[in-house]
Amino acid sequence: MKTRLFVTMVFLVGCSSAKDDPDPPACGNGLKEGAEQCDDGNLVNGDGCSGACMMESSGARCGDALVSNGEQCDDGNNVAGDGCSATCENESTATGGTCGSPYDLQLMDDGTGVLVATATGDTTTGTDQVPEGQCDGFDSGAGHDHIWKFTLAVPSDVVVYTDESTAFDSVIRVMSAPCDVTTEIGEYGTEDGCSDGEGAAEFLGYVRLAAGTYYIVLDGYMATDVGMYSFEVNAWPTTCGDGVLDPLEFCDDGNSATTDGCDAKCEVETGWSCSEDEPSVCTPDSSSAKPQIGDIVLNEFMAADNASDTNCDGDTTGTADEFIEIVNVSNKTLDMEGVTIADSVVMRHTFPAGVTIAPGKAYVVWNAGTPNCAGVTDFAVASSGQLGLNDGGDTITIATADATPVNLVSMTYGAATTNVSNNLSPDVTGTAFVLHNTMAATAYSPGKHADGSAF
Repeated sequence: MKTRLFVTMVFLVGCSSAKDDPDPPACGNGLKEGAEQCDDGNLVNGDGCSGACMMESSGARCGDALVSNGEQCDDGNNVAGDGCSATCENESTATGGTCGSPYDLQLMDDGTGVLVATATGDTTTGTDQVPEGQCDGFDSGAGHDHIWKFTLAVPSDVVVYTDESTAFDSVIRVMSAPCDVTTEIGEYGTEDGCSDGEGAAEFLGYVRLAAGTYYIVLDGYMATDVGMYSFEVNAWPTTCGDGVLDPLEFCDDGNSATTDGCDAKCEVETGWSCSEDEPSVCTPDSSSAKPQIGDIVLNEFMAADNASDTNCDGDTTGTADEFIEIVNVSNKTLDMEGVTIADSVVMRHTFPAGVTIAPGKAYVVWNAGTPNCAGVTDFAVASSGQLGLNDGGDTITIATADATPVNLVSMTYGAATTNVSNNLSPDVTGTAFVLHNTMAATAYSPGKHADGSAF
């Protein structure tokens, strides 16, 4: 504190006027003088006593240039988009947020092995870059949006969620390419890679998301929905397959194999039920399931029968003895109703209602005739009257009964060898066909393994 020298002057009559005072009050000298309400020895605003020595409000507020009361920042104003938001929260210092220049999210270890990144922004000054699209069953995302990106070094379990306390009615999407909604990464099963819940409360969760770069779009539900948002990304090395049922997992049987009920993303496979034990115990459902890609294989076919009696009815004339043998390689009973078999020209056979194929079993479709082979009970003759397999080569296609059929099997072969079938080698599990008599003593074995044993 400065020391001032006061001289007392005593006049016999009256007092001196203010203009005659040799030392008027000086704000910031530590002495409360004259009209000063306070004097704290400095001219700094925001510390209770202003630079004009006037008392300031004791309640800290956003925009007073003081970082207090849980504020992340305070730049002396309430303007968003300048690094410190209108609610005194840190804003991304990155530039961009566009399709061509997304904001960059840096995932950092929080000390527990979880990689975390948080971000805030304001779409008020943004533009509508990503087109409106299907989200949770209805069109969403017509508002202004921002694009962010993050990178995973290893396959990881990932969650993306928004701060539900904000008023902005947001939509979030995760995609493998910026602004292309056709590249959305589905969460699980048939779920899309988009979340549009009530208000700002959005959540997306992924198990075993592959290593790579991904793009997050923060969007407004409607064209009029813009404003402040905040979201967080958490990622950690995947534990799917360790036998421990984690929050994002639907099952975990201790491995990453498929067709055993619990797949490589720890989702329950169609036609299965899995317990909540650790590890999960999965069992096939008792009811039948429609076949999917990978459930059946074309194991054997005869295209040039000519003089063979493959169907055991004693007749070797014509082409009745052409056949196709398929095997259910899944662990579920397959409901074959509506499944079709076609050659390169037209549909040749449609499975009627009631036909099922048990796990590991074979089913034979013959061209015609009256099949009567011992030990072969699962068979039919072509519903069209013929299979139409060309001796010189053809394409066999087995497809689902969906409105838009899905090819379960499609195989093209060249010139066939007369009276000898083609069989996968090894039997059922092979990826290439060989002549049957090169892997067994017989020329064909419809409805049975190549070695003649029963399925």
